[in-house]
Amino acid sequence: MKQFIELMPTRRSVIGASLVAGASVSLVACGSGNKPQDVPEPSGSAQNAVELSKLPVEGTASVSVQGHDYLLYRPDEATVLAYTAVCTHQGCSVGTGTGTTFKCPCHGSEFSKLDGSVIQGPAKAPLVRYATEVGSTEVRIFL
Repeated sequence: MKQFIELMPTRRSVIGASLVAGASVSLVACGSGNKPQDVPEPSGSAQNAVELSKLPVEGTASVSVQGHDYLLYRPDEATVLAYTAVCTHQGCSVGTGTGTTFKCPCHGSEFSKLDGSVIQGPAKAPLVRYATEVGSTEVRIFL
């Protein structure tokens, strides 16, 4: 004769399952909510980015070209440096920052305005840099 044993969950297993479910919901809520941006691949075509008069020496600007965001820094009269505005940590938009660094508001990564290198993590990779051309009135980015 077969005997059926009814298994009832214990209080411990119910509480454990509830804790796991609650922790999962909490972790999802901790996400940044920022959809990572695609980093454009350089294709060699020059695109107007900003009027030169709007970017003073030692000034920074955030510009959008062909649907992608870039950071510009003008260290001297003849040079403008361009970087993607996409943080290499988790794809948040990097801001123009202050002083000598661009700063990501999501997790605090800082990048050098002179070469895009990581000054402070959690990002480990530098910002992608793009070639530029400084004309008499415009700054162009080679994408």
